[in-house]
Amino acid sequence: MSLFVIIGAQAVGKMSVGRTLEENINGKLLYNHQTIDLFANYLNYTEDAFRLSDLTRKELFQSFVKNPETNATDSLIFTVVINFGCQDDINFLHDISNIFTDAGQKVYLIELVTDVETRLSRNVHEERLNAKPSKRNLEFSRNEIIETNNNLQLVSTDGQVEKEFPTVNYIKIDNTDLSQKQVVDKIIKTFKL
Repeated sequence: MSLFVIIGAQAVGKMSVGRTLEENINGKLLYNHQTIDLFANYLNYTEDAFRLSDLTRKELFQSFVKNPETNATDSLIFTVVINFGCQDDINFLHDISNIFTDAGQKVYLIELVTDVETRLSRNVHEERLNAKPSKRNLEFSRNEIIETNNNLQLVSTDGQVEKEFPTVNYIKIDNTDLSQKQVVDKIIKTFKL
């Protein structure tokens, strides 16, 4: 039983890599918008929607480690945007990692990075738009990518993750010129899955 957390900025390819990883391990994908959009459908993208989304994720993870014999899969694959300059985001990563490590399970942090131009081109990909209703407003999602790229720390600095999370497995992958399969092959080889 394991938790795979795929971290990266918007449109870096987290969901696509997660779907490919799901095909290659006994795992199921929960991409971040599945819980965010559930609550935003009723509350819009408000602080309450994000709070409820985080609570739901943590409850799911806690139930998953509590009941391994009834789970539908051995591993969870979760995607999330992390602002490495925000302590609340770091704390959230600690919280979800601790749920698994406290239960004696493995946690894998996989950080995907690419340049903003590549992210802007991926932002309009059909798979992304079909899965994430909030991204269908292309002007808004394009502006969000540019604004957060300029104002938030969406890529970890050298050694930051290893120092902050010394007990978990970690890899940073520049997936600018890699297919999802190539990224997953690298994950599988690195972590000897």
